[in-house]
Amino acid sequence: MIRVTVELISAISPDRNRVLGIAEIANESGDELHADYSVRLSKWAPKTGETWKRGEVRGFDKVHRGAWDLLYLALRACVGDRNR
Repeated sequence: MIRVTVELISAISPDRNRVLGIAEIANESGDELHADYSVRLSKWAPKTGETWKRGEVRGFDKVHRGAWDLLYLALRACVGDRNR
């Protein structure tokens, strides 16, 4: 599983730091070349255990693409093109 945590780091005080969300990307199936992943995006703290959105990435090219590509496709699958 890949876990990406988005955290706000306060310039004023560490007490003001806050988790804005967590992305969990889990390998469901595949082979040496391609894989299918399930994606879960959480809500912000203190509700990071709650799911905000779910999605899937199918046929991911593990040979020619990396972790940032997978994160991009995971976000696109869950959030879509809402920020044009």
